[in-house]
Amino acid sequence: MQIGEIVNFWSQVCRDADTGRWTHPADRDVLSEANSFNLDYPISPYVGHILTAKVIILGANAGYNPSMTPSEFPTDRSIDSYIQRVRDPENSDWSFVSDYYGRVNYSQLILDGEAALINASPYRSPKISEEPDNRKAIDKLPSTTFNRRWLLEAILPLALNGERLIVAKRHGLWKLPDRVKNSVGVAVDPAPVSPQITSTAWAATQQFLSK
Repeated sequence: MQIGEIVNFWSQVCRDADTGRWTHPADRDVLSEANSFNLDYPISPYVGHILTAKVIILGANAGYNPSMTPSEFPTDRSIDSYIQRVRDPENSDWSFVSDYYGRVNYSQLILDGEAALINASPYRSPKISEEPDNRKAIDKLPSTTFNRRWLLEAILPLALNGERLIVAKRHGLWKLPDRVKNSVGVAVDPAPVSPQITSTAWAATQQFLSK
């Protein structure tokens, strides 16, 4: 798989004309089953220059906050601008992101184009660790399978060559095999639920970017 296929895949995301829900077409059958994702707003597969960023952070799923999320999409223009960043991440301005990222220690790395975050699933919910139905749905989604393939086939070879660093933040949702977690070019965060990159994973990130 080529690295650019992640953009080709997620460029297909759209609002379903019948339901008004934001989904990837491949996921609609699974999302018709039990889950509590909020699909009223555009989904978030990745944040940042996903094709060229040197550090790839493995996140969980897109967040949802009943106050914050609606404020991020007040108009059709804001929605169009957001979707355009998904469809053309390398030529988009990532200097403005969700307020959530203003509170994390890697926010400046995303703003500077040095790091990008990719979610195991782009569908929004308040707290995935407390949502068993949503975790089950994520495991069944074709888009999750695609993201895992992209990571293993397009990004891991670059990490093995020293061209990327994979920061395995939410490695449980990504179902990373032990051989990957223990691989060269992969830094596993020992505190996956923390919003920050912590401990040895943060040290590895700083060391990698200082080369």
